Amino acid sequence: MTTVEKEEGIIPWLKYKINYGLTFKGMITFTIVWEFCIILFLSTFSQPIEAILGQPLLAIPFADPLTPDGNPFRDVEKAGRLIMVYHSIAVPFIATCTYFVLEFMDVREKFKSRVKWPLFIGSILASASGMIFAYILPEAWIIHGLYLVGLSLTFYAGVILLIGVFPTKSFPKRDQEAGRNIFVGQLTLALLAFCILVSVIIGAAVGAFFGNGMIPLLAEYFLRHDIAPWNESIYPIIFVDGIKAHLHIMLALIDVIILLIVYRYTVPDQKGRWYLLSMVLVIPGMLIMSIGAWLVTFGDIIPFDAHYLIYAGSGILVLVGVILALTGWNRTSKGILGDTYESASWFSRAKAVFKDPVKFSLYFLFIWVNFVMTFSGIFLALSLDGGDDPSILTRVTSLVAFREGPLAVETTVARGHWHVLATLSAVILLLLFIDMIDIQGLPRKLMGWLLFAGSVIAFGFAVIYMYFPHMDQDWAVNLTKYADVQEYWESIASWLPLALDLGIMLFVIAITIFCFHQLIEILKGRKDVKEFPE
Repeated sequence: MTTVEKEEGIIPWLKYKINYGLTFKGMITFTIVWEFCIILFLSTFSQPIEAILGQPLLAIPFADPLTPDGNPFRDVEKAGRLIMVYHSIAVPFIATCTYFVLEFMDVREKFKSRVKWPLFIGSILASASGMIFAYILPEAWIIHGLYLVGLSLTFYAGVILLIGVFPTKSFPKRDQEAGRNIFVGQLTLALLAFCILVSVIIGAAVGAFFGNGMIPLLAEYFLRHDIAPWNESIYPIIFVDGIKAHLHIMLALIDVIILLIVYRYTVPDQKGRWYLLSMVLVIPGMLIMSIGAWLVTFGDIIPFDAHYLIYAGSGILVLVGVILALTGWNRTSKGILGDTYESASWFSRAKAVFKDPVKFSLYFLFIWVNFVMTFSGIFLALSLDGGDDPSILTRVTSLVAFREGPLAVETTVARGHWHVLATLSAVILLLLFIDMIDIQGLPRKLMGWLLFAGSVIAFGFAVIYMYFPHMDQDWAVNLTKYADVQEYWESIASWLPLALDLGIMLFVIAITIFCFHQLIEILKGRKDVKEFPE
């Protein structure tokens, strides 16, 4: 590392700014802005924009021709475009999680730059190529090739990261008091990296097979085998189930990364029995959930339903999330009250947490996610029709009828629940970064409360929007009164999309404040870096 003296002039000024951008914090800032720009681009042809303007803001053609049989599930252009969008957003997001790992978790020093550069270049290359291929140059297959190069670089960085974090007797260094905790925490991180790589391989194998024939598919189109476009010669069941496994386990493991990052940020010394208990619980929870998801790929071969392993693993991780939330709130209260904490009442300790809306919201989301995603998702899965011999759990949860009505309405839940989890995960990372770079004053309060309110409104009403129709036992009969499913939705929940849009707008305002705040800070020189990174 070479120290750089402060110099005057435009060239040194640019050198300092570029230097900050090459740090982990700079890369996180850039990727947040990059993701925000993708979302803004996608919003230009969203339903609210079309409702306001009568047409999409950008005149991008969306030719979605159906196959000769008129089957909407064979809408390959739309399916392919959505798959590219999902990866264009998810890959930089995983890269951002990795930057947090490289910033303040134990990684061998010589491996940090070996992970950082292929990860940054690969994630941005895959994201940019994916969006260009999907929306601007769909016939330019060389762009698709660059997209695959970006994914390959990202996977390579993951392999190097696994080597860089793998624990040994001499790494990471640990003192006598927290030695066992540190080793268990490091082992958890290494196992997580391994599980992610295996899960990526499953998705890549399926993608390589279908990519060879250029036949994309969306997993939610195959919820019901009796009416889906099931053709074993085109859609072998092992590959369809592999897509389902890849989608769900990748998002779940991303949340495990976030759980470990926030836990390490909250308990940097890695001391205490609650930290040790949490790390001990994460290992079986993560492994059981991962193995269950991988086995979903071979659902027709194994003699049991692998989803029950996913439920068991998820339940363990839910407990760890609650422990983290309580630990975080407790430490936040201690930091605000200081020496008066021990003598303060329980109510005063709880009230102190609200003085820091960023930390309050950060840990609140680890509990809120269970109500808007985990519990509702498991309830949905257990409520599905079990066939001629339904399980006890299916009969217990038979007050809902997910499989009684049109597939389009069930698909709303299948798509919506993981969109909720993905967005909530992004909000958690943004709150963590706001606290990590120590934004203070009015911007901190505005961003903290806006993200909190947006999470409550958007995610809360999203669950109502997805699940409300299914709670009506006669809803399938009532549908006969309407010309189509959309008319039914409008008759029972015409105001719910507006509530969702309100919550999303609060997110947009908060992120806009963040982007402008960072721009002003960097231009003012407060983010100058005095040393060049590797």
